[in-house]
Amino acid sequence: MSRCFINPVLCLHLFVVASGCFCASPLFAADPAHETEAWSPGRLLTWATPGVSGKIDEASNWIENGRPADKAPDRETDVVLPAADEIYTVTGGRNHQVRHVTIKKNARLKGGHRNEVEIWGNVDVLPEGMIRYVSVVGGKHTYFRVEGSEFPNPQNGHAFQHPSRRLPEEQLSRAQLSHKFQVCKYGTASVEFYGNLGVSDEVMLQHGKMIISGDFRFSGVTNKGTLEVYDGGILEIQTGGRVGPFMPENNKNVYNISVYRNGVIQAGSPERPLTGDAYLLLGFGDNEKLGHTGLYTAVGSMMRVYSSDPTKARLVVQATASVADFRDGLGQLVGNPDVKANGKNGIAMQLGGDVELDGVHFDYVCDGGIATTDPETPKQWKHVTFGAHNAGPEDTLFSQVVADTNSYYHTRNDQQSEWGLTETAMASMRSYLEQSDPFRLRTVPENTEMKTVGKGNKSIQTPVAVVFDEPVLVSIETRVPGARIRYTTDGTEPTKESPAYTGPIRLSKTTKLMMKAYKTGVGYSPTTSTTYVFQ
Repeated sequence: MSRCFINPVLCLHLFVVASGCFCASPLFAADPAHETEAWSPGRLLTWATPGVSGKIDEASNWIENGRPADKAPDRETDVVLPAADEIYTVTGGRNHQVRHVTIKKNARLKGGHRNEVEIWGNVDVLPEGMIRYVSVVGGKHTYFRVEGSEFPNPQNGHAFQHPSRRLPEEQLSRAQLSHKFQVCKYGTASVEFYGNLGVSDEVMLQHGKMIISGDFRFSGVTNKGTLEVYDGGILEIQTGGRVGPFMPENNKNVYNISVYRNGVIQAGSPERPLTGDAYLLLGFGDNEKLGHTGLYTAVGSMMRVYSSDPTKARLVVQATASVADFRDGLGQLVGNPDVKANGKNGIAMQLGGDVELDGVHFDYVCDGGIATTDPETPKQWKHVTFGAHNAGPEDTLFSQVVADTNSYYHTRNDQQSEWGLTETAMASMRSYLEQSDPFRLRTVPENTEMKTVGKGNKSIQTPVAVVFDEPVLVSIETRVPGARIRYTTDGTEPTKESPAYTGPIRLSKTTKLMMKAYKTGVGYSPTTSTTYVFQ
């Protein structure tokens, strides 16, 4: 039986195309995607001895249907860690996978640093439960919720933990998910984060959509971590959501947030526009010192605001200092809303991507802190307002990009090992799709090339955009003969209203292609995205 294109549960209006159907847009556009996801029945395992620690991969530690389990959890298995009077820990590593996770009072699920347990489903951590050192993967829309989590502050005495340092149990923050946190969803599948959550170093959004509906922070101990959005990644800040580094300043030669070719940063979405403000926080930096900038967007990336009312529901771009009680990963106060940007001291951006803003508020911006490749670009933005803490009048806040906007920016000595985590995750994704996605959509001509960054044994090979100076005809290929393909050129999900692919598509300006395929008896492909960049 074939599955619906957008939503297998709610999608009722079908559009017949030759051998199959594409569903219309979701009936309830404001619903989070995870609320409309359908799940097949899976195994359910419950920890057999609450209060006693053990390993996740030992079947004897689990109960299934009232009896000892004969097989350890896998990615089709839901697990429950029951409440207990004593703290206990279930430990695992990157070779261990689970689907839905429920963690109750005094229970802990813990992987290892760079050896994280993979979560393929939803996560519910109840008060006094904890989850630590995990990664998020899979092809379905999911959520991640830790109830009652608090960031470190003097009242709770908590702190974010560096893997090389031990903290007493009573000081561990339930808000900390990992040290290096990886999200690798397939296609445009999403994970939505609720509550106060963060990591002690960096976030690698390697693919898929990461939705922030709570308060998500990073670089909680290192003060040099970044949030990087790679090829096919979408960072979405939803209504009331807030994302930013713990650090009050950016002086570590690493951008707070980097969005690379075919990556997206957006407030709201076409399916779920903002109904209130969303917040992007940055540390004070200097746009003339590369890597001391808060936000970097490469050529071939996108930045968008999708709002139900851009005069009231906006993307608010401001400083970590703007939040009165904002504290770092050790609980020290860094928020000071009375501070103002001054000269080159303030938040700063290097915007080399395709930036279209309709409903944005800038505050705490330094002189020349909004740098674009084309000075005409900001003139096209709509419903732009400025706060009282900027370094000067509006016209002094804009400048020309000085960064190489077709590059990878993580220029520290450890970039090779950091990039290796993403290469491993992407190889795993390709392996999974090779088995589960028969369509394997791809476009020609090639639109990326490899570039060497760094020197000697510290160098890495990373993909950057091919920049075309003439129009090109782009073909979409699939391994499934006779498959029907629908596509868009505005970065939105293909639906029944989207054009059907019948032959090469002529492109003459920077364009993000989104594609999905269908064939009766085969089903649907994940949504595939790629970007063609033009001079």
